[in-house]
Amino acid sequence: MHQLFGLVLGQRDLSRAGDLFSLEDSEIEDCLSQALEEIKAISCSPDYLTNDNDQAVVEICITRITTAIRETRSIERHGGALVGLWESCLEHNLTPQGKDEDTPHAKIASDITSCILQNYSRPPVMALAVPVAVRFLQRGNRELSRNMSSYLSLAAMAKADLLAEHTEAITCSVLGGNHMLLRVLPSVYPKQPRAIHRHLGNLTAMMSQLESPEQQHLLRLIQMVAEQQPQVLSPLVPSLVGYLGDASLNETLLGALVYVSQASPASMAPFLPALRVVGQQYPVLLGHMVKIHRAVGLTSECQARSSLVYLVSLLGSMDHSFHHSLLLEIRALTDRYSSILGGCAKDIYRMSNSFSSIARLLGRRLEMDTTINCRVEEESEGPPSPCISEASVCGGAGGCGGGSDQRLQVKIQAFEEKMGEEGGEGSPTPQRRNSMGQAAREKHREMRFNRSKSLALQAVRSRSVNSDSGQDGEGVELTSDAFLSESPPNHQTEALDTSPTERKLTNENSLSPSTPPATPSEEQRDRPGEGEGGRGGGLGEGTEDKLYSHLRDNMEKIKEFCSEMVQQIPIPEHCVIEDSSHGSVAKLSFSCPLKGRYCLYSRSCFTLTSLQPHLWTNIMLLHLQSKHSAPLSSLDDCVQRLGRLWERTQLKGAHDFSVAMTQQPTPRRKDLDSLQIHLQEVRFFDLFGFSEEEGSWLCYMCNNPEKASVVNEDGQPLIEGKLKEKQVRWKFIKRWKTRYFTLAGNQLLFRKGKSKDELDDSTIELSKVQSVKVVAKKRRERGLPRAFEIFTDSKTYVLKARDEKHAEEWLQCINVAVAQARERENREATTYL
Repeated sequence: MHQLFGLVLGQRDLSRAGDLFSLEDSEIEDCLSQALEEIKAISCSPDYLTNDNDQAVVEICITRITTAIRETRSIERHGGALVGLWESCLEHNLTPQGKDEDTPHAKIASDITSCILQNYSRPPVMALAVPVAVRFLQRGNRELSRNMSSYLSLAAMAKADLLAEHTEAITCSVLGGNHMLLRVLPSVYPKQPRAIHRHLGNLTAMMSQLESPEQQHLLRLIQMVAEQQPQVLSPLVPSLVGYLGDASLNETLLGALVYVSQASPASMAPFLPALRVVGQQYPVLLGHMVKIHRAVGLTSECQARSSLVYLVSLLGSMDHSFHHSLLLEIRALTDRYSSILGGCAKDIYRMSNSFSSIARLLGRRLEMDTTINCRVEEESEGPPSPCISEASVCGGAGGCGGGSDQRLQVKIQAFEEKMGEEGGEGSPTPQRRNSMGQAAREKHREMRFNRSKSLALQAVRSRSVNSDSGQDGEGVELTSDAFLSESPPNHQTEALDTSPTERKLTNENSLSPSTPPATPSEEQRDRPGEGEGGRGGGLGEGTEDKLYSHLRDNMEKIKEFCSEMVQQIPIPEHCVIEDSSHGSVAKLSFSCPLKGRYCLYSRSCFTLTSLQPHLWTNIMLLHLQSKHSAPLSSLDDCVQRLGRLWERTQLKGAHDFSVAMTQQPTPRRKDLDSLQIHLQEVRFFDLFGFSEEEGSWLCYMCNNPEKASVVNEDGQPLIEGKLKEKQVRWKFIKRWKTRYFTLAGNQLLFRKGKSKDELDDSTIELSKVQSVKVVAKKRRERGLPRAFEIFTDSKTYVLKARDEKHAEEWLQCINVAVAQARERENREATTYL
């Protein structure tokens, strides 16, 4: 042992303990294990708990030893002695004596923990450390347990095998309140499934007590169990169904229940009514509902009848992209139990060319079959069959009486007669037309007529479906898209499907404030019904352009609204409707109209994706109207292009464009606030500001030409100062180091020290920055976030400012510099070409 170490530890000389830090790490590296053994002997002595001098000597020596181990990277060499000292702490009391007052041995354990467990990627060290670390979880020290949990989570990601044999202890710690360890369970489950199966019920019961990140780990575990051994979840079906009302949980849980229904359909059968209610509340989950109903329906003809009534009703309510797969599930049930439809099943599928027609024919067949079965049961002397009563669509306290079924048929017949009177021609058989354009319009009108008829029939039937589940009111939310051919869905059946060019709105295609709206054609002007309103007519005799009338009556209100609105919300230069997993979204583009010398968006655009395409469409229409002295009409080209955008969104049960635009003169305040919040989230206001002088939204550089000239010509930094950089990418490990950052030109420079005079620069190329995002704060923390992330093509940087104001300044300057770097690249590419 080194002479100084021997003196300090042998004589417990506190006055010389500080001199250990004057020694080079290489001088003491060979004796670290021997020193640890001596410290272990001191800490285990009977008088250690009361000897403050010995405690201080031990604390200083441990700090010096762990520092030397880190710097010399000799943890594998001295790991055995370090873990031995660590383990000896378990033989003593670790429970805090007072508020935030650790026992002497708890302090030793805490000092050693990070030195050992930071080496989670080294299997030899973890093989020694993990068995000891798991024992600390049950010793009553919350802080120690929390630190162990953090590092064990990392160890599970690096080497799950090391933790697998301790699955029982880890699970018990989770049930005892150490919820952080939930992230470990999915990693060890494949190795020790039985240990987790024993406690799965108690783990599931904790769901409502957990924070959102912890819930996600438990959901992942449940999903893994469902995929590998779904029968284990059968006893938990009641509790899992009970959580389906939570929007953050239901999609994953319902996916797990799909696996359960395939392995144990009987366990799901009693909960079908509850699942239908969830399906009404969350239409996005209907795909899972269909699979569960199919699995349960395949168990018996009784269940098949009940499931078919529900599945057939969905043909008129689900999004058209699901229709083909839904019909396949229906067909699987009718093929398994052919007696339900008799010999007419194939004829039903072949004779109809739309899903709505198939739904109508299947529904009638099921009603007829149910009525016959009900009558047979009434004529028999025995008690009614439970299968018939369950499959009945009549419902109610009256069982399968014929009165309810007759009323349903009377409603359907009356509706068909009414629709036939209103439809004029009535027959869908096409007649000769004077022109191809008129033929297309007539065909589209007939399709809409048949669609409305089918939807109304489905609405009547959905009431009877709800009676089966004990619910009142409409059974399923209806959509206007329930018409497709029997073949897989395609866009050729959409009469208003447009080319990619037509789906775009730009200032060049009649949406510029300086471009007047197109006037109606000669054919439209010569039609009867043209009233004094000019463009308000031209829609056919006895009809009126409601959109024209609405805009005419609210001209002043719209102009007043737009004059204030454009100063808060920018009008996009370009809008494209796209499909996504969240439904239809609007991809919006904004550019700077001034296009000055240092403009950030003279050759590029700021783009964002919005989940509110209807609101943006409404705003664009009002802005167009505010720029014209005469009311716009449905016949104007620019309005028709907006209408096509509206139809591309395909919202369920939504009004058509003209009707929707006349519901209210202007959008509600809270809707505009939601747009502003989204613009703030994507940092739009960092890069653009409204110029009262120009009357439009200009980019940062065009709004601040004096700053632009300084930054671009004199090479002055846009901003500089100290920021903290996070050293470890995991959120629960808080290690920050202060750096000095300088934002200048195309680079964000930072130095390893705190001063701008220190050397050793590092650089972030702004042209390689993909995005800059604010790090969300925890719910219990108030105020604006101070931390933000910079994502490049190869690395992510997490930085933190001293306060919220300072963070906002850095965010704006970085976003401006990134936009400037991209614009410079675009200019160079254009010049090269």
